[in-house]
Amino acid sequence: MGRGRRGLKPRFHRTATALLLTVVAVAVPCGAWFFAGSRGVEKRARLEEEAVTTHAYKKGVILAERLATRLEVLREAESDRAFYHYQNLYHDPKGAAEGISVLPSPLAQGPTDPLIEAHFQVDDAGILTLPTLNDEFPELGLHSSQGSQCDLFGELKDITFFCTLESAASALTYRPRSGVAGNGTVAANGRSAMVEILDAMAWHQHLSANALYADLKYGQKSLGPALEDGKDEGKIEIRVGPLVWYTLPVGGQPGLVALRGLETPAGIWTQGFVISPDTVAQYLGSSSVPARFQPAGRSRRAPPPGEVRIAVDGTPWEVALDISDSLRETASQAASDRGRFLSVFLLGTGAAALAGLLLVSMLFQAERLGQQRARFAASAAHELRTPLAGLRLYGEMLVEGLGDPGRAADYARRMAGEAERLGRVVTNVLSFTRLERESVALSPVTGDLGEVVRAAVERQRPALEESGAAVELQMAEDLCPVTFDRDAVTHILQNLLDNAEKYTREVDERRILVQLASTPDGAALSVSDNGNGVPRELRRRLFRPFARGHHPDAPEGLGLGLVLVRELARAQSGEVSYDEAPGGGARFTVTVPAPPAPARPVPA
Repeated sequence: MGRGRRGLKPRFHRTATALLLTVVAVAVPCGAWFFAGSRGVEKRARLEEEAVTTHAYKKGVILAERLATRLEVLREAESDRAFYHYQNLYHDPKGAAEGISVLPSPLAQGPTDPLIEAHFQVDDAGILTLPTLNDEFPELGLHSSQGSQCDLFGELKDITFFCTLESAASALTYRPRSGVAGNGTVAANGRSAMVEILDAMAWHQHLSANALYADLKYGQKSLGPALEDGKDEGKIEIRVGPLVWYTLPVGGQPGLVALRGLETPAGIWTQGFVISPDTVAQYLGSSSVPARFQPAGRSRRAPPPGEVRIAVDGTPWEVALDISDSLRETASQAASDRGRFLSVFLLGTGAAALAGLLLVSMLFQAERLGQQRARFAASAAHELRTPLAGLRLYGEMLVEGLGDPGRAADYARRMAGEAERLGRVVTNVLSFTRLERESVALSPVTGDLGEVVRAAVERQRPALEESGAAVELQMAEDLCPVTFDRDAVTHILQNLLDNAEKYTREVDERRILVQLASTPDGAALSVSDNGNGVPRELRRRLFRPFARGHHPDAPEGLGLGLVLVRELARAQSGEVSYDEAPGGGARFTVTVPAPPAPARPVPA
């Protein structure tokens, strides 16, 4: 096998073209697949997200419409409520009883509608009263929740500030209109104010309901004559404005409050009620989508992601549905779909790329093998032509009687050497052919390896020394029997010596050293030379078929010698290795195994 450089690197045009076509054939459909598949996954994710949002929006519209209808029915009903019901004790001007009389309000025991948390009234002096509370006669109030009513009274204190504003009182009583007014006011669909006509005595009884109740209960009759004397004072006109929805603070939190103004002889009063947030929450809690009732934002910005807002008609509030959990599930499902698609895409692309690479690799191997065989044919022709030329030259000299007749024996010896060289070339070719067919058959036997090595070296010594190479044989004295095939060892040694002779031709003093030494596992046969050694870039493919250097001055050869050495060594359970010889050059070492130890007899 050669160890130099020669020739130029072959250019595999067909392989490069096939690689380019394979890349295009894999990249184009896979790129289209990825583009279409990615768009499909994203489209499905977008449709799922839109479906979640649409479902929530439809649900929100239904909830908002139901709630709007419910609130409007409630507002209409409460708008028809008499103004004097907002007082714990009142005189019914339309009652059957004539004269002096007071009654507990229908609201004294709490709102009749669960959607209302409390009714209240604020007079012209900013005094807040609840129909469920009576400081003078607590027994007339809501006994079961007197403490909670007091707490609620404190929470409604913030409303009194708004009710006493001049602009708010004016808007409540005189200018109801559609749209937003004041602090988020929504007018009551243009409903005009109502006018109630009362007798002066009825109005005075309403104002003095607690004192009159005490007179009637305890028989004091302190107010009776005064009221009887003023019964002919004429009529009193009370203007009652429509109920209007407001967003006002209740206990530090925004609340939905319905307010109406009263124009009375005692000044501008405000009446109204507060919507119960707990009742609305229970009403919305029946939805499959989490929803809450909140003031509508004044900003025109879109709601945050994961939230759908639907305005409740007629009020400054809206229904907000939280779809963040559903969107997270949708996003998680989309991520899972993307992962599955990417896995399938990578698997499919990898399989297509692998198939393409295998196809290109097969074409590359075929073209490389074709290049190697062409180079092998040229090298074999040269290797055969050289000994044949020598045989022809010396044969013609003997036949024609040319040259020195006294050197006829030398001519014959040279012809024998050329014939032996020709035989080695033919033997290598035939051996490699058998290796490719996996038909190498050896018959290893246990024997003296030193005898076979000595005979093979002495057989090649004359030709080697005639070429100018000095051969030295060193054998250990303690050689043990090993298992080997005689012909295979001879063939191995011939190839290694021939290789050493070729690659020491550029050295002035050519030396070849053959060593045979014992090892713990058998014997080691090495052939060293003082040539230039094997280039580092060639060492990894040193034992491949037709693997030769490309240096222009490298000797000719078939590139089969070391391949045959390795295969013949392995066929005998041995191995061959290369390392640098001491002082420079190459050293090839072949290990030969010792015979297996005999089986120990089993004791009887």
